[in-house]
Amino acid sequence: MIREIAANLLRALVGTLRSRAALLAENALLRQQIIVLRRAAPHPRFKARDRLAISAVTKVFPSLVAAVAVVRPETLLRWHRSLWKLLWRRRSRRPVGRPPADADTRALIRRMWKENPRWGEDVIAGELAKLGHHVSPRTVAKYRPANLPRGRGQKWSTFIRNRLAQTWAADWFTIVTLRFQVFYAFVILDLGRREVVRLGVTPSPSAQYAAQSFVEAVCDRDDQAPRFLIHDRDSIYGVDFRRRVKGFGTRCLVTPPRAPQANAFCERVIGTLRRDCLDNLIILDDRHAERILREYVRYYHGRPHRGLRMQAPAGSRWLPPARPVAAKAVCSRPVLGGLHHEYSIAA
Repeated sequence: MIREIAANLLRALVGTLRSRAALLAENALLRQQIIVLRRAAPHPRFKARDRLAISAVTKVFPSLVAAVAVVRPETLLRWHRSLWKLLWRRRSRRPVGRPPADADTRALIRRMWKENPRWGEDVIAGELAKLGHHVSPRTVAKYRPANLPRGRGQKWSTFIRNRLAQTWAADWFTIVTLRFQVFYAFVILDLGRREVVRLGVTPSPSAQYAAQSFVEAVCDRDDQAPRFLIHDRDSIYGVDFRRRVKGFGTRCLVTPPRAPQANAFCERVIGTLRRDCLDNLIILDDRHAERILREYVRYYHGRPHRGLRMQAPAGSRWLPPARPVAAKAVCSRPVLGGLHHEYSIAA
């Protein structure tokens, strides 16, 4: 298209060098041909390059508007406006205003919106400034997730998690021996770190045994008694048990009838004790059962836990090293005769 326009302009410049009589004759001939074309095709079809060429020439030489006989003046003005819009569209390609935030900052803003239901754009902008991302609160509001509900509050999981550190749970489960004797195991669980604070086995369960187990568990934790103790509606948690528990300032929370999911944390630990330990061994007597369970609980406290984001219940004792350990420097210790293994760094 540019070549054709340049060729036409070159022909026009060459034509200026000819005589005036020749130019007048050529113009008369061209006009006569246009008249004939208008009779044969009243509405000729113009291409984009034709419109651009006519508009550009008439823009540069306004005196030649009278020489345009193919189209009407209104059409020529419309072509001028279209050319003007095209020029401004090319000039306005670059967006105006502040540059957008980078992808890393946008991802961090959306993450803070989702993780903090009580925060607003001002608080998030302040937290971002602490991390070296200096953005305006309006920018933070701009990148707020669209599906985030207004007036959000804390979730039930958050509400419960904030009170797990001061809550224990207790429950009984049965153990069948080689001679088909039934023993009863009593477990007390710290819900904050999923740590088994007490585990005992007895052939004759009673309220005195359960209360004494709770007292020993509190004494082993340096008299740090929990605020709440969750248990079911078994008759073994009677007046004597509640009286001794209340003496430590602990309030008993009784689960609804036939609702084991109300004590879900303790039920899950009992299921782990069965699947990983008791279901793979044959128990001889109560001493054997208690020794096996204590050995497994020692291993359980150093095992990664899903509820703790794959951290061990006794996490402070199992801090990872600063650098990865070579394979030859890792030693293993069999647990329960090789049923499980515990790995550590060789001395």
